[in-house]
Amino acid sequence: MHPGGEIKQIQSIGHPVLGPSGDVVEFVGTVMDVTERRRAEEERQALAHANRVATMGQLTASIAHEVNQPIGAVVTNAQAALRWLDMQPPDPEEVRQALDRIVRNGRRAGDVIGRIRALVAKAAPRKDSLDLKRHDPRSHRADPQRTAQQRDLAADTTGGWPAAHSGDRIQLQQVMLNLIFNAVEAMSGSHDGSRQLLIKTEQDGPAGVLVAVQDSGPGLKPESVDRLFDAFYTTKPDGMGMGLSICRSIIEAHGGRVWATANVPQGAVLQLTLPLQGETSS
Repeated sequence: MHPGGEIKQIQSIGHPVLGPSGDVVEFVGTVMDVTERRRAEEERQALAHANRVATMGQLTASIAHEVNQPIGAVVTNAQAALRWLDMQPPDPEEVRQALDRIVRNGRRAGDVIGRIRALVAKAAPRKDSLDLKRHDPRSHRADPQRTAQQRDLAADTTGGWPAAHSGDRIQLQQVMLNLIFNAVEAMSGSHDGSRQLLIKTEQDGPAGVLVAVQDSGPGLKPESVDRLFDAFYTTKPDGMGMGLSICRSIIEAHGGRVWATANVPQGAVLQLTLPLQGETSS
């Protein structure tokens, strides 16, 4: 400690010098001021801890965001099963189907958690073979009287292009669910005109596929476009800001990319590209 109260961290290194008789003649050494080095080490440790905390926070928020969908489906099907049981007479077949859906969504919630953990751990994505065109938008909540749902899906024809992709089925399903839910929620506050949701696929070069989800909602503010896929950034009052961030992580892990543009005359278009089955990303 210096007279002024300042504390310095020092490190001493030395050794004795012995004479012919074996007695200590002198002691040679050095004293180094390592205060700045110690401070830098403490700062690095604090930063590493903060990064771990941030990673855990992002992981927790991701799991909470993603499992909300299958848990909501479990509750909906449980309520449906109760209604079928309360009917006179009860309908056991409808109850069985509702219970089957509960089991499937419960398992899916576990799969989603496992995939998010693998994504955070940067594990290599699974290589399931799947058809990107096989997705039914009717399975999502929307007003059937005011929402027009369309699918413009490129056909598999002789000489055409395959829509098969090799990737993690659960993760890519979550991407599509997030994009569709975002589109439906964006249009939920629209009171003028019809609501139009368009899901389309098309060829993206010789070895890729493009998927687009287009809505007729209020659209995106210019300042939101660049930050839309950042973690914890949201344009919704009750949003967590994790859905699109997870989408970007999943798509990039599969060798693709995702982005947002304005729809004409109104709304937004969220697009993603993926390499086709058997192709690799540079």
